[in-house]
Amino acid sequence: MTGRYDTITGMERTPWSWWRAAAVVVAPVLGVTVIAVVVFLLTGSPALDSVRTAVVLGLLTGFAVALMIAGWHVWRLSQSAAAREFDVTERRGSDAYARAADQLGSEKAPVRLAGLYALERLAQVDPQYRQTVVNVICSYLRMPYAPPEQAGDSVGDVAERGVRVAAQRILAGHLRPAEQDLFWPDIDLDLSGATLIDFRLSECRVRLGTFDRAHFAGEISFTGTQFASDARFYNARFVSRRADFRTTWFAGRVDFTGAGFAGDADFGSAKFTGEALFTKVVFAGMADFSQAAFNALGGFRTVMFVGRSEFAGAWFAAETDFSGSTFSKDASFNGVRFGAHVEALGAYFAAHCSFRGSYFTRNADLRAARFGGNVDFTEAWFATTAMLDGGRVRVDVDRSLSIWPRGWAIREPRDDAEARLADREGAWGYLLRVTSPEKPPPVLAERGAPPNAP
Repeated sequence: MTGRYDTITGMERTPWSWWRAAAVVVAPVLGVTVIAVVVFLLTGSPALDSVRTAVVLGLLTGFAVALMIAGWHVWRLSQSAAAREFDVTERRGSDAYARAADQLGSEKAPVRLAGLYALERLAQVDPQYRQTVVNVICSYLRMPYAPPEQAGDSVGDVAERGVRVAAQRILAGHLRPAEQDLFWPDIDLDLSGATLIDFRLSECRVRLGTFDRAHFAGEISFTGTQFASDARFYNARFVSRRADFRTTWFAGRVDFTGAGFAGDADFGSAKFTGEALFTKVVFAGMADFSQAAFNALGGFRTVMFVGRSEFAGAWFAAETDFSGSTFSKDASFNGVRFGAHVEALGAYFAAHCSFRGSYFTRNADLRAARFGGNVDFTEAWFATTAMLDGGRVRVDVDRSLSIWPRGWAIREPRDDAEARLADREGAWGYLLRVTSPEKPPPVLAERGAPPNAP
């Protein structure tokens, strides 16, 4: 058995030490009691029977009292020892934490790395330090740092990059539930304003994630990660070629308001349980939300889709808002299921826009929307009449492939002044309701039977 050393005597202390101490107290009393009992029992005088009985009972009672006192002393000693041991352990943990935290302030990269790994070991051994250690690592990553493309190739820049990447790996390595022995549950991350390089937080589980104003460079992956509470990416910048959020699950509210994606953004099959806000986001590359599920508000107001946008097969259970958004390239909403009211007031679709096979269970409000390319509503189903009042359609381009919802037709502009839009080039006509046309124009789509509701 491995013993421990008493902090006062310096001697090895085991669980049996306390019972040996008790034996020292109890043994003499027990010996005297046994001798007395034997003497009395061997004395055969009947006149002494009552005395003999009283003495034996008294001795046994004394023995019991002595045993109780010894046990109480053993308990008190063990409690005191446990308290001293706890204090020593706490001091050791505090000292180790302080030393490791101090190392992070060193000018030498190897010393900073040693500090990171020391903090990791402390948190792995003692769970009470885990959130604190994570906070320290996040604080280090939040310190000002020039991205690789700006920092140059100095030895210090390369070394600091290595320290930061190691810090990121420590965080990710302890947030993956699949690694049961290494997993740290219920961890919050605050990386507001941090510069993150090749940040791979895939298949992780985070309670609360805050990435406001964070700068993401290199390979970025949140694939399969679960955010048990809110996730914030307010004004975050993704300068990588691709930001991967496939199959990510946002259990709380997620806010990407004002974020910018310089490359592709992939949210394919992502699940948004709470509100999903993408207000004023700029997607410079492809924005892929195919097969994504939005169980609460889907907010895409005034979004700039510079590249192609893909929402095919997505499910919007609650209100959806694309008002004021710009789709500069092809936009696909094929097979999308809108379970509640959807708005795209004043939205601008510059290229091909397809709602083929989409399902609108409530109002579809696209008033004042502008369509610069072909539009396809083939086999789209509307619970009520689609609202396209005030919509404008570019008429100086080939629109032979356009299929509009039933009840709507295009009116050519009467003159050049009417054909102009202040902020768009080309000639623009108007979308008008058609109540009972004698011969429906070929651009009208028949309203079919609704598909299976989700």
